[in-house]
Amino acid sequence: MKNILLVTIVLGLMSCSSQKKLEINNIPFEISHSSIQKWSGGKEVSGTGGELIIVLSNEMKNTSFEKIYFRGRALDCELKTDNDLFSIIASYKRNKNANISVDADGKKMQDTFELQPDQAIIAYRIDGEKLKYFKITGIKEKAQLLYRGRPKN
Repeated sequence: MKNILLVTIVLGLMSCSSQKKLEINNIPFEISHSSIQKWSGGKEVSGTGGELIIVLSNEMKNTSFEKIYFRGRALDCELKTDNDLFSIIASYKRNKNANISVDADGKKMQDTFELQPDQAIIAYRIDGEKLKYFKITGIKEKAQLLYRGRPKN
């Protein structure tokens, strides 16, 4: 009985240190707005996908964005600058040959933070320090883009 209690305590302490915690204060960026837009290719082989855009209110210095966890997916992302507009862009594609809509890491984050369909987690680093997480809410869903196939001659 003592062994079971000891193992339970040790496992409990080990799991606490590995849990991911959300940053609430001292976030080095401010989100202006965010949206997701799904798209569908004109042919079956073109597949489907989506693009998540998070517009920031200020320039990001010394901050790198690692991943965005959204709807059960772990998406690679990049920071783009266009005419003093700073955006984090993450996209995904699903086609007939690679029918993967949810990955293990994305699903784990989805369950850990109990994300709703309009919420995402941004994983980021400041000056190469420890990975931090921030939850965004209110992601707007834009109308789906439907690309037409090439006309048949």
